[in-house]
Amino acid sequence: MKRIMYRVIVIAMAFVITAAGYTGAQATSNKVTAPGPKVYAYYYLWWSSNHWQNKLGTSYPYTASPLPLPATTDVDGCNAVSNYSGNQLLDVPTALASQDDPGVIEADIRTAKNAGISGFWLNWAGDGTASQTRTSVTYTPRLAEAFAASARVGGFTNWVSYKAASMQSADAIINDLNFLYKEFSQEPAWERMDGKPVVTFTGSRKYSDADLIKISSAVRDRIFLVGDEARATLTVARLALFDAITYYWSSQDPHGNPASFGQIKEMADKVHAAGKRWYAPITPGYNSSLLTGGITCVPRRNGDTIRALWNGNIGSNPDGWGFISWNEIAENTHIKPMQKWDNTSLNALSALIQSATPVLPTSTPTQIILPSPTATLINTPAPPTSAPAITLDDKSSSLVYSSGWATVSTSKAYKGSYNETTKNGATATLAFTGQSFSIIYKGGVTFSKLDVYVDGALVGTLNEKLATTTYQSRWDYPGQLAYGNHTLKLVFKVTSAAVNRGSLDAVIVR
Repeated sequence: MKRIMYRVIVIAMAFVITAAGYTGAQATSNKVTAPGPKVYAYYYLWWSSNHWQNKLGTSYPYTASPLPLPATTDVDGCNAVSNYSGNQLLDVPTALASQDDPGVIEADIRTAKNAGISGFWLNWAGDGTASQTRTSVTYTPRLAEAFAASARVGGFTNWVSYKAASMQSADAIINDLNFLYKEFSQEPAWERMDGKPVVTFTGSRKYSDADLIKISSAVRDRIFLVGDEARATLTVARLALFDAITYYWSSQDPHGNPASFGQIKEMADKVHAAGKRWYAPITPGYNSSLLTGGITCVPRRNGDTIRALWNGNIGSNPDGWGFISWNEIAENTHIKPMQKWDNTSLNALSALIQSATPVLPTSTPTQIILPSPTATLINTPAPPTSAPAITLDDKSSSLVYSSGWATVSTSKAYKGSYNETTKNGATATLAFTGQSFSIIYKGGVTFSKLDVYVDGALVGTLNEKLATTTYQSRWDYPGQLAYGNHTLKLVFKVTSAAVNRGSLDAVIVR
């Protein structure tokens, strides 16, 4: 009887293999990656030794090792106070490096590529003359090196962000763009669209229609020209002068100005209605007070500003993103890892890029193993390449709270409520299956910290203290666990008598 049953199983397995079109028992995995919109970062080519010294001032201790931070700020990068007379910067690397030094630009490209950034928008301007050469301005040799380094690294293609900060004349801009095309149009690392190399006219919104008509008419036959317009300047007439539109909105505040998402979408809808591409802005924060004396500050919030802008501006259905910036250090929009923020902002962006690039399975055959006469057939699924995200509200029965927690109802929280505690040592525990997680919480000036444990090991500390009351803030676990069963445990810590509250709004597991 066992032999008859075994023959039936073998025949059935053979029929399955033949019907599926496979000749062997070992099937191969067949997956394709569906990329999301590309993310580019503005890259400034002015960081020479002289520029560092101009921004840091004569009082800065250049011989110190490591270099001290040139200013102090609060935890979110606001309320800046310079430590040295004449300084305009908030952050520095441990040692200064000029972009004229060999390998410096290439190192930035490799770091950006490893984070998932597709290319830089290389900020450049010439001298405005028809007779300029590659040595007329220091920006041009650095631009040449950026193209060459991108080609050496591979898989990294750039736009040129034409720098119009000094309000050059239309004729000077045309001379610069003609020179740019003549010298660099054959560079393989200069991205082409519709067969033409891409240039963003950064600051185009400051120019008159007459100037833009003159510039557009002179270069668009051979350059894919992207306008940098604001909501107030984006008219039908100006749209016709460009091939695509972006908006250099370095101070967009997702928390202080939630209406900004609708404003961005309004712009994008106009651009798409005209049949053109739209590139949405995104920034880690902003503070140019030491540079300009202004008072505007967009707090970084441990990466929450990046995540909020991504999640808000994605409603504009962008064809790509312009991240502001890789290295605009004086405006505190930089994401380049240095001392003050280390990798925090870059990691937040990298995680978003990865989440927007899902792995989509095609028809993937299952491995079939023919049983021996005594084998038992067991169906053991492999772990998914990317686990689906599940959001568990604070009232989920999967969350186990110690004593000291209370539910607070408010429409501003996820699904209308969050849990809060003032008891030092209070815990919230979740058993989950997956490989990563995020914590949604309420923060504010009186909120303290939660120690984050996974499977009994401390993996991080969530600081819920924020400059203003903020609902549905998000903390992402920066690593990745082996797919399987894990236990998350949050332990509340009171900081002081005035900073004594903790919250939990939801947990996202994936």
